Amino acid sequence: MGLAQHHDAVSGTSKQHVANDYAQRLSDGIDRAIKVINDAYGKLLSKENRTTPIPNQFLCHYSNISVCLPIEEQKQFTLTLWNPTIHPVTIYYRVPVTRQYLIYDPIGNLVSAEYLMIPDTTKNIPGRISSAQNQYVFPASLPALGYSTYYFEEKGKGQKLLLYSKIIDKFRLLIIVDTKKIEHKKVITTTNEECILQNEFLRVEFNNQGYLKHIINLEKNLRVSFTEQGLYWYASYSHVNSTPFSPASGAYIFRPLFPEALPVSVARRINCTKTDTVQSALIIFNEWTSQEFNLYRNASAIEIEWTVGPIPIDDNIGKEIIIRYNTDINNEKKYYTDGNGRQVLERIRDYRPTWHYIPDDPISSNYYPVNSRIWIRDQDRQLTILTDRSQGAGSIYDGSIEIMVHRRILQDDSMGVKEALNETAYDKGLVVSGKHILLFDRPSDSARLHRTGAQELFMHPLATYSLPNTSSYANYSDMFRQSWSALSDTMPLNVHLLTFDQLAPKKYLVRVEHYFELNEDELYSKPVAIDLQILFKSIGTINEMIELILTANLPLSELHRLEWMTKDEESSHIDLFRKLHCH
Repeated sequence: MGLAQHHDAVSGTSKQHVANDYAQRLSDGIDRAIKVINDAYGKLLSKENRTTPIPNQFLCHYSNISVCLPIEEQKQFTLTLWNPTIHPVTIYYRVPVTRQYLIYDPIGNLVSAEYLMIPDTTKNIPGRISSAQNQYVFPASLPALGYSTYYFEEKGKGQKLLLYSKIIDKFRLLIIVDTKKIEHKKVITTTNEECILQNEFLRVEFNNQGYLKHIINLEKNLRVSFTEQGLYWYASYSHVNSTPFSPASGAYIFRPLFPEALPVSVARRINCTKTDTVQSALIIFNEWTSQEFNLYRNASAIEIEWTVGPIPIDDNIGKEIIIRYNTDINNEKKYYTDGNGRQVLERIRDYRPTWHYIPDDPISSNYYPVNSRIWIRDQDRQLTILTDRSQGAGSIYDGSIEIMVHRRILQDDSMGVKEALNETAYDKGLVVSGKHILLFDRPSDSARLHRTGAQELFMHPLATYSLPNTSSYANYSDMFRQSWSALSDTMPLNVHLLTFDQLAPKKYLVRVEHYFELNEDELYSKPVAIDLQILFKSIGTINEMIELILTANLPLSELHRLEWMTKDEESSHIDLFRKLHCH
């Protein structure tokens, strides 16, 4: 993992054989990690006084393209979701299947799940080998710093009544359930018609040509209009005699040939799907680009899943693909990006704070690294995009956010790699799939959305599957614990657990973080107190605590910082204190 955090591994500025080595090492690390996961679940899943070995837990590495081969054609399997955050979360999870199942939650209730077709845009991805044509979409509630297990049991043909038992308050009850009442059979689909997605908080409007027109925050009565939102591409600058002083676009350099981005397609199709759990608008631009807007029940955010590739190069032109969100927000050249997922920095188009800047490259010079979020705002409205990975982004025009999602370039940029950024798989260019989360609210209310949202997106639950040798859910629930949390009390929403490491049998290293910035939220930017003793139920009584510096190699009481005298003969930390506390 340490090697894979080298900047060449993160940014892709390496030769292909080096990238292959990074991938091999990460794969080896994942294989070793699953052994640790099984050891941990061996202790957590087993009930007291039970010696039954737990079913082997495994990962589905291709779940992002709706593939999980080990569970195909199985009559029963389990899905265990681990929540690494210290706050309870509810997520909507998708499981590709080849059969129809009944799904039991951790306390034995049947889950209302949607049985939907996997889109052709996913099934046609090169290299996808799976018999799964459908998927279940269902809400999963997970405890803080803990797990929940969902049991999938094949549904019998024509089965209407289900007889099963569950234990409630130490009493075993026999329960009869009408399975028709827990199935959502009503799925409304339309093609190339106006599409409106709406839940309790948001309304999303598309026209019949697949263009996003409006998003309305129903709770705050806010409205933002969009113009030609979608996928675009820049032609890569190419130079036969590329040099560091006149480089082509490449692994290190983003240099478009023209300042205008072109749409990936002059026409698009829209497929609209509505169920009780999720409403979706799938926008298909062409055979290699699509995006799907998902609005889940009770969600205050819009999930946008995009798929790009293989990027065509038949015209011998390198291409850099972006998603653009064009709105009527007047951000007056200002936009905001995060610094490594924490501090947020203000950016101003065509401006540098310490020198007079002449924008020779008006596009690339206004791109900044985005690790987790970017937003634009005016006096009353803020549009925030959360990313599931580090990407380059900017606001090239007022009201616009654009984020680069994929590149395929045919020439080296002369910065040291000596290879074109033209990676392939299955004899085609790479396909990339990802996710954006769109938030729309007042500026004063947006921090609590993007802080918690980015945290949940980055620390999303870890999914493992198993194939238990059990005859029924009742049999499984008798043997294994289906839900567990490491915490005995709730944590404040603005607190994040960074580290909880056991250094010795009775010695622990704990790092906690207040992850809201100063003055960005009226409530959650305030200081907060926590009690570590009542927080962790499994470590026993805390006899001694020592406050350390962040690197944990020195007690805070022994820290003596250097004081640098400035020209006005005041120490530098005084000036920093003023800047932090005088806004």
